[in-house]
Amino acid sequence: MNIAPAEHITETDAQGVEFLLAEDGHAIPLRHWPVAHPKALIHIAHGMSEHSGLYADAAAVFNAAGYAVMAHDHRCHGLSVPIDKLGQVSEHQHWEAVCADMRSVNVHGKSVYPDVPWILIGHSMGSFISLSFAERHSQHIDLLVLQGTNYEAPWFTWAAHWFAAFECWRQGVNARSPIIHALTFGKFARAFKPGSDYDWLSRDTQFVQRYLDDPRCGVTCSNGFWRDLLEGLSRTQRMSNLRKIRKDLPIYSFAGAKDPVGKEGVTVATLDDKLETAGMRDVTLKIYEDARHDLFHETNRAEVLSDLIQWLDDTLVRVAQPACTLKPAQEPAAWLAGSA
Repeated sequence: MNIAPAEHITETDAQGVEFLLAEDGHAIPLRHWPVAHPKALIHIAHGMSEHSGLYADAAAVFNAAGYAVMAHDHRCHGLSVPIDKLGQVSEHQHWEAVCADMRSVNVHGKSVYPDVPWILIGHSMGSFISLSFAERHSQHIDLLVLQGTNYEAPWFTWAAHWFAAFECWRQGVNARSPIIHALTFGKFARAFKPGSDYDWLSRDTQFVQRYLDDPRCGVTCSNGFWRDLLEGLSRTQRMSNLRKIRKDLPIYSFAGAKDPVGKEGVTVATLDDKLETAGMRDVTLKIYEDARHDLFHETNRAEVLSDLIQWLDDTLVRVAQPACTLKPAQEPAAWLAGSA
């Protein structure tokens, strides 16, 4: 159900944004880039300290290739909260609600496009959220794409969660720990000094400046947000939960060879190995030489998006029958063309 925007959202901010009613009454900010007779609907889950509006340029490329696109702002991010509350947790702004909103957008997307496949693309933190969603609802996903992802041993993220919980006790839930920052975003930035604190995102200096100039990007998340994210990640990457994903779900992971989040591609490959160990039968990995973290905004983004669209097109034809059995399997060519 579409509802009015929250009071903190200006008329300018609300342009091009619709608001979905979440189960707890929260207004989920949602951007929608439609096309007529789409091959499929792509749902983009954005990363930490950014928002769905950054994906308008990628959505235009997907639109040109015949894909409709939706992207929403996670809790504690984007238009979900006033600027001075970004990254903070509260009664309605927390990790479990972040995950619950994924299902709300999934249901809404299927109501708007009831007869096309549903593709989930998660970037960075959004890849963890998407993987968690797949563990709970893989029957509602036709293709899963993980960009700029990572794998850490669940014991490590569980221990890190306890450190973040200690910082919540020491400083406050919505305080910002300089130690947590130094071990995460600060560490990523140090790998590309001299330069801005966000040169690790991309070699494209214009995009980095655009990110720096955006008041809803680059916000340091609170101790409470880190505590909950790390606890959620420790659960998501457990083998017992990875095994809950349906085994025939096609999964495509891609990352930059200079991405500090995925340890230069090493832990991205580890995640793919874990998925295959969990029984996934259709896992593909691509690493881009010299690229950094945000591949949709890298200097080689045309190559990245072309490769991704080729994989989507090829996989839709090969898989043919969506998980939700919305299209007849005997007509994959017509379905892909959007004329079925």
